Amino acid sequence: MPSRSPIPPSQFWTLAWEQAAATNPRISSDAGEEAFWQDLAPAYDVKSPLAENSGALLADIVPLLAKGDTLLEIGPGTGAFTKRLAPHVGRIAAVEPSAAMRSVLLDGWNSSTPLDVVARKWEDCPDLRADVLFSANAVYRVRDMVACLRRMQQAARRHVILVQTIGNPYAAPLAVSIDGEHMERERAHAIADILGEMGITYRSRTYTVNRGFGPIHDVALIDWSSAA
Repeated sequence: MPSRSPIPPSQFWTLAWEQAAATNPRISSDAGEEAFWQDLAPAYDVKSPLAENSGALLADIVPLLAKGDTLLEIGPGTGAFTKRLAPHVGRIAAVEPSAAMRSVLLDGWNSSTPLDVVARKWEDCPDLRADVLFSANAVYRVRDMVACLRRMQQAARRHVILVQTIGNPYAAPLAVSIDGEHMERERAHAIADILGEMGITYRSRTYTVNRGFGPIHDVALIDWSSAA
């Protein structure tokens, strides 16, 4: 596998999306994605306890927040990270397209921090603004990552925080075939490459996480100041 793609990082991401969408209904179809979560959502936090076992990562996120902040979370799912961030902010807006995941999130919400849930995909949302934007493992269905990151940048008054699992079996890498040559790139690394392509100065840190079962793996924390 070559160490460098012959196309720019943003094009690599889009091509990987297009090639995956040709065979994977979770990528190409909103209905296919929702069917997947209908089966998994009720037990998701038990089967994938990432937030529960990411203490060191969370300890580095908390200083980026302030008690009076509005937090915009893209793709909270069942709310595992949301619940842990809630005590450190004043209000949360959560953009979650899956009805199954929203149901689990709302049924389990017992924080005193107000939570507003937007039942839309991030790409289809009206313009939203918050002090800090947070998203964990929620951009795998995004076709245009430059547009996605630019919108995140515009939505956050102060800071953008992204969490991305690295490696199988928890996060399949992007895969592209060009002229018979197969190339792969971890999503976390691809996001960092695209930020560099966009001229955004970011910080990236990596944490080793043990979910309690399955392989021990790495998780990336990518953050940057969005203040003008």
